[in-house]
Amino acid sequence: MIDLKRLRYFCAIAEQGQISRAARMLNMAQPPLSQRLRELEEDLGCALFERHGRGLVLTEAGRLLKL
Repeated sequence: MIDLKRLRYFCAIAEQGQISRAARMLNMAQPPLSQRLRELEEDLGCALFERHGRGLVLTEAGRLLKL
């Protein structure tokens, strides 16, 4: 089941392209935000982002979730 808070976090990360930027936008620390993203990916059973250095790019599953 998708938690609405984690979905909000996912959208912020997708919009910002970096977890650290999204964490600043959400006024939270980066480690808990990274953990919430990992939990969401585990719940869904797929990666939502491809990691490219410090940046993130949506996977096909991530693009579908963002719709």
